[in-house]
Order: sequence, then C-alpha cells, then structure tokens
Amino acid sequence: MGVIVAIVNKKGGVGKTTLAVNLAHALANRGKKILILDNDAQCNASNLLVESDIVSDSIYEVYENNETAIERCIYPTAYDGLSILPNSEETAALEISLNMGIPDSYLRLRDRIREYATTNFDFTFIDTPPNWGYFVLASLHAADCVIVPLLCSSRFSMEGLARALSLIEGVRERANPDLRLLRLIVNNVDKRTAISRVVTDKLGRLFDESMLFKTSIPTNTEFSKAEMEGKSIIRFSPRSVGAKYYRNLATEFLSIFDPA
Repeated sequence: MGVIVAIVNKKGGVGKTTLAVNLAHALANRGKKILILDNDAQCNASNLLVESDIVSDSIYEVYENNETAIERCIYPTAYDGLSILPNSEETAALEISLNMGIPDSYLRLRDRIREYATTNFDFTFIDTPPNWGYFVLASLHAADCVIVPLLCSSRFSMEGLARALSLIEGVRERANPDLRLLRLIVNNVDKRTAISRVVTDKLGRLFDESMLFKTSIPTNTEFSKAEMEGKSIIRFSPRSVGAKYYRNLATEFLSIFDPA
C-alpha cells in the first residue's frame, strides 16, 4: 500500500510546492510511482506540472461531485512516474459550503482519493494552502504523515510550528489515528548568515533528531530559475547544488520507510 504525505505550514513562501514537486521528481527518478495532489487553489503545483488547457476535471470535482471517477481527475506530467491531481481557482469558492455543518465533511477528500491513491501510487504528496482552513484539515484527515517545511532565513516561519504540531495531534486524536509527523525540513539554508545559524541551532535544541530531516535545502538561485521555466530543479539544472540536495533528500526519505 502506498503512503499519503501532507505538506503543511500556515506561512506562505516556505517552499511547500517546491518541496512537493522536487522531492516527487527525485523519487520518480528512483522508479517510484508518485502522485501530487494540489489542494491549494492558488494552483502553483498544477501550473508547474500540467498545461491548464488539457485539464477538464480537477480536485474541484473531487469535492463537488461524487459521480466523477477519480482517475478522470489525474493527469500524467512531463516526468516519468509522476502524475498530478490538479486544482482550479474555482475550488476556493467551495470552502464555505464544505464548512457549513456537512456531516464528516473533512473526510470527503479521504473518502474520495485514499483507496485509489494508496493502491496505484507508492507516495502521494498533498500540497496545501498557507492557512489552517478547510483544505488543510481535509488533507490531514486523508494523510498518513506530515512534512512541515520551515524557512531558515526567517524566524517568523517557526512561529506557526507549535500550532501545526497541535493541529496534527488534534486530527490524530479525533479522526485519523494513523496520522503522524514524518519530519520537519529546513529550507533556504545559508550557513554564512547569522539567522540561518540561529534557526538551525534552535531547531536542534527543541526537537529530537528523529523529528528533523538530516538533509536541509540550501539557498540556490536555480530554484527560482527552474520555476520560471516551469520545471523541477532536477530537470532544469541537474548538476546544481539544489538538485544534489533533493536527490539526497529522496534517499533519506526512502530510508525512513525502508531502513534496510
């Protein structure tokens, strides 16, 4: 059975989509079958991985129409082994109705995608919006585990961390007993700067090493260039520092699930 991983942080700009796309591509290059589920109506992952003019059904239909077969909402990408369930901007308009007392509404995503995703893919990554709203909670109800990315260049990215951990624990206790924190990951590390050293040292003091990926992602201008070109860092600049670290992260990620 496959594993579903939600990527969450209330703060925007911490690298959730960058993490989802690049880790997914690195794992697909290892022969794994990967699905990215874009649960953010900003559609950043969707725009990077699939042309909008070929998308007819999306996650909008997953939430709005139980009659739409889930496989109709999933599309191949330019990367072998990597598929996407894209989003559309219209999905944001569903949040109010989905929150209006519908019984078990937070389980809708889980009920619609979980069996298909875990049967057909080794790993599914859910990219989430920068808030603690309905779509994040639905993602946590559907997931097996959570990655929380933190921005090493800003102390503010840590401010919502306690809330994220509390939210994960709350969903685990109430509705999804298998949910767990997989790891925290530190992005945008520049060891030459004082703030990077301060944040890294603080995380090392606050959290057991089993809660932190040993691999952190360094500052690298190639990430921005790759996103401008609509490509993963591994496809855009395979010899770059950023690509090297994402390949290392894929190795560490797989070792968590198969220590041998």
